[in-house]
Amino acid sequence: MPMGGILTVIAFGAILTFALAEGSVGGLNLRIMGIILMLGGALALLLPLLLRTRSRWSRSTARSRQDAIDDRPPHSPAEPPGNRRP
Repeated sequence: MPMGGILTVIAFGAILTFALAEGSVGGLNLRIMGIILMLGGALALLLPLLLRTRSRWSRSTARSRQDAIDDRPPHSPAEPPGNRRP
């Protein structure tokens, strides 16, 4: 959702919560609906920021087959070098 849409949702929620004198319409509590809209707008603002910074925290590394072979412990003296498992 674009930034203007998010700010519109937050503003509409604030109007429902603070500016309207009537508390409910047709069984719907407008103050609670306004709070829900403001929280949803705030979440929509923060979620992309959190996801963007999370990708900076995690670093993936690619290992080649040679790296895995180099990381194996050396063979024991009882086991001949030709019988090593891949």
